Amino acid sequence: MPEPKTQTTRSHETRAEIDAPIEMVWKAITHARDIERWFAPKMSVEPHVGGAVIADWGPGVEWTTVIEVWEPNRHLRLVETRDRALSASPVAEKLEPCRLVQDYYLESEGGKTIVRLVHSGFGSSEAWDVEFEGTRGGWAACFVRLKQSLEAHRNDDVRNRSIPWHCAGVAAEDGMKRLEAAIPGPFEEMQRARYEVCGLLPALNGSVLTISVQPSPLGSSACIELLLYAVSGAQADAAESYWRTHLAQEFPTQP
Repeated sequence: MPEPKTQTTRSHETRAEIDAPIEMVWKAITHARDIERWFAPKMSVEPHVGGAVIADWGPGVEWTTVIEVWEPNRHLRLVETRDRALSASPVAEKLEPCRLVQDYYLESEGGKTIVRLVHSGFGSSEAWDVEFEGTRGGWAACFVRLKQSLEAHRNDDVRNRSIPWHCAGVAAEDGMKRLEAAIPGPFEEMQRARYEVCGLLPALNGSVLTISVQPSPLGSSACIELLLYAVSGAQADAAESYWRTHLAQEFPTQP
């Protein structure tokens, strides 16, 4: 991959106060099995400087970064050089190569942990706008999930189900409206951004549902993410089946 040429870059910051010890929060962002409790369903971590971190949400949506800073309970830096959008779209969306950096900073405050994530290096060109806005809203949703996992469901089993989906010929705004209309039962909205909505499902023990829909070259790319707390395998399968059936009905054209 060619070296990044972009000189002017953008960044955004996400912050959360978590009622948990700093050691527990560090473990939640650096140990594969603990990251799976709030981030991607499949994680791989080589826990040292130079090690790779791989997050896998399903076909076409795999994210690899490299550990550049590893300071336990203080600072984690993940880096990548990327020239395409992360998307379930069958067509890769090429972007100007950029060096993207994720800096996690942890501090103890009043018995709680403050975690900040600064995600920087996004290109200033229009082509990077969706990635910039998508990650800004996406991290806010992820921090809702992290906080819920460590505060309300620390001792519960978690079933993390993710369904990436290509919505051919459907604009992102329309896709989001159609998916929101399908949310079953009560839904307690916790966070909303341009391309994401995240909230709790009281009927499923306060499990977390995240819906994201972003523009892509052939329409839009959606992802349904379910963090299911203290539910049986059958309940988790039923929840996933509901969304897969709905996605197939609403957006039937698949690559």
